[in-house]
Amino acid sequence: MGDRVYSKFRGPELVDIANMRPGVSRDRILEAWLVNRLSIHEAVYRPSKNQLYFCDTVKGETGAVLNRALASLGAKRPSQRVQVDSLGAIYVGAKVELFPEELPVVAAALKLSGLKIATIDL
Repeated sequence: MGDRVYSKFRGPELVDIANMRPGVSRDRILEAWLVNRLSIHEAVYRPSKNQLYFCDTVKGETGAVLNRALASLGAKRPSQRVQVDSLGAIYVGAKVELFPEELPVVAAALKLSGLKIATIDL
C-alpha cells in the first residue's frame, strides 16, 4: 500500500537529498549546484561571498593559474574543495576567496588559459 502513495512523487534529486540532511546550509547547496554545472572552461564569481568557483582539470592547471595570478598580487590563498556536508566534498569543484580589486587580474589570467568568468549573485 505504501508503494502506491510514494509512486506518485518523483524520486529525489541530489539537491533534494542535500536539503534533507541536517545541518546543510542553503549556501552549501548553492555551491554544490554551481560547481556541478561548470565545465573546465568556465568559472563563476559570487561578489556577495567574494568566492570564485571553478572545476579544475585533472592535472590541476586551473588551480595553478589562479595561484600564480594571486601570488603576483601578493595574495596567497589556497583553493578549497566545495564541501557539501560533513560526509564529503565534490572533488571536481573548488573555490577560492577573491576580492573585487583582484578580479580583473585573475580574470585576465584565466582568459589567457581559455576560461571565462561569469558573475552571479545568489
